[in-house]
Amino acid sequence: MGYGANLKKVLDEKRLTVKDLSRKTGIAATTLYSIIQRDTSVRYDSAIKIAGVLDIPINAICKDNPYDDVETLPELKKPLGNSESKAKASYISYRTSEIIKKFDYEELPIVDQLIADLYVLDNRARKDLFAYVKTLKENYAEPSKVEELKSIEYKL
Repeated sequence: MGYGANLKKVLDEKRLTVKDLSRKTGIAATTLYSIIQRDTSVRYDSAIKIAGVLDIPINAICKDNPYDDVETLPELKKPLGNSESKAKASYISYRTSEIIKKFDYEELPIVDQLIADLYVLDNRARKDLFAYVKTLKENYAEPSKVEELKSIEYKL
């Protein structure tokens, strides 16, 4: 059984129609019908929406995460001896705080809430969130801000 068949099975089990799923996810019903009829996998960004609505794991309806080749983050420098806490403080001081300073004052509670929400998620949910954010970034990133971030490094 393929991914489209899995999707159809879950819809049947949950007594939902393709139109119901379309309304709840914003994905065109014709797209969902096509996935089911062709028994193909679902695009990852759509799979995130569907999995959330149906409360199922993404890999039940989608191939492996296409975003595993995570964009390069600043390389973590090896802390000397037992100074991991100092290295962590340095990273936060020189990298994270510089990024946070770029937000407007009124946005800071939202940024704080995002960090807190990220902290409480399990690893699977974090991976899904990172994939979704990457999709958003590919479509909505402001090039000038992307360039700004490239210049923010940290020191040990």
